[in-house]
Amino acid sequence: MIAAAIFDLDGTLTTTPNPWRHIHESLGVWDRASGHFDQWLAGRIDYDEFCRKDVGLWKGAPLEDIHGFLDRIEVNRHVPSVTRALSVRGIPSIIISSGFHHVARRIQVANQWKPLVVYANELIEGPGVKIQVSADSSSPISKRALGAAALKKISVDPKQTLVVSDAERDLHALSECGFQLHVQEEDDLLRTLHFLE
Repeated sequence: MIAAAIFDLDGTLTTTPNPWRHIHESLGVWDRASGHFDQWLAGRIDYDEFCRKDVGLWKGAPLEDIHGFLDRIEVNRHVPSVTRALSVRGIPSIIISSGFHHVARRIQVANQWKPLVVYANELIEGPGVKIQVSADSSSPISKRALGAAALKKISVDPKQTLVVSDAERDLHALSECGFQLHVQEEDDLLRTLHFLE
């Protein structure tokens, strides 16, 4: 049985792979935002600038409206079963996401699930975003760095850890972990239970 589990959030615990795009589309600004991602991928801007440009398109939108858009994101239907099984077995869970803490918090409360720690970006008034997880692999707040720090904090060997994500880049970033589950369809999340037997 695994000793800890690290989860991606968007597209893994939810059915929406990109909450940033979800907000852009909800505000009707996706056509102006799509180029930012391309600039970042091409290395013309760093991740922080990419995020600043994206959030700049939300200027003037009340924070409560942004939260409202995020509240419409559907949660994977297997989350209650998975979180209950992890809790019953006392398996510490870690959520690491370049999405938003607001969504992780909603999942925690609804399922009475208390992951050991949640690393995700925090929405602030303005609106703005406090970046706490970077998609830049060399960043000290990359998924790799945060995962290693969290496991060290609870004295769990990465070889005893399960990583669950819809993104292959996450599985690669956390490749030191002994178990990996690639969520490509909603039902794949339920396979987490196989690692608890």
